Amino acid sequence: MVWGPFCSAFLGYKSDKDFINKGYMSAAVEMLTKYAFEELGLHRIEANVMPKNKASLRVLEKNHFVNEGLSKYYLKINGVWEDHIHMVKINYSMH
Repeated sequence: MVWGPFCSAFLGYKSDKDFINKGYMSAAVEMLTKYAFEELGLHRIEANVMPKNKASLRVLEKNHFVNEGLSKYYLKINGVWEDHIHMVKINYSMH
């Protein structure tokens, strides 16, 4: 599939409190990444996570996303502009 110069997607997810720390989200992100790269032909997937969200950062790290830096005041959550860590996974098979 040919997409043009911007072959990227933003990833967001949320889990019910009764299902956290069971590996479900790590598995889901793994499956999504495989589909996005192998079936859709995307070049990169990006996710932004608040620094205090250790569980979400761990999900991305387990799936080999890398930290590309801090996005200051990225999203307004509950009335507060929150910093986010910019995590990225690149499909190097396209290079």
